[in-house]
Amino acid sequence: MRSLSLLLFFAFSSALAFAADPKPDSEFTTTDPKKVKILEDSAREKDPEIDHFRHLCPGLAGYQVIHEGGDLRSWINLLYDGRKTDLMNDTLTACPGQFPAKANDVVQWRGLRRGGAFVPYAIIYRMRSSADDAKQTPIETLVIIRLDKDKSRVVGHVAAKEGNEKAEMLADKLCRP
Repeated sequence: MRSLSLLLFFAFSSALAFAADPKPDSEFTTTDPKKVKILEDSAREKDPEIDHFRHLCPGLAGYQVIHEGGDLRSWINLLYDGRKTDLMNDTLTACPGQFPAKANDVVQWRGLRRGGAFVPYAIIYRMRSSADDAKQTPIETLVIIRLDKDKSRVVGHVAAKEGNEKAEMLADKLCRP
């Protein structure tokens, strides 16, 4: 009887621990130029000598996204509490090939739901570059950013062909509190 009581106690404790540990979830924001604030954009300024842009995009939990680029490259940086975190070098280093650029208008925020609120701990977004071969074979990479206010940083990357689920698992492993 005692062993049955202990077994039930541990089973109940494990169930409570599992229920208390929320499952990671995702929310999404956009970098679509039609839905963001244009800070600078040489294409709109009609300046053929300068190729650059900087767009202020929506974020979550106090973060704002800055999608910026030039010279056929683009990336995202973050603003938190008025302070910019420059992620350009680490992002471009994470992407193999030439001329890495943000591949679409999606920014995936990885986090937990607590008390009805979404609390993000990571960002995943898709970059595209081209191999240095005769065909300039397209390469896509999923970049993972650990959110830590103004100390946010690129912590990993996954070849897009390995799938978004692998990037989510890596983000959860490296960034989840």
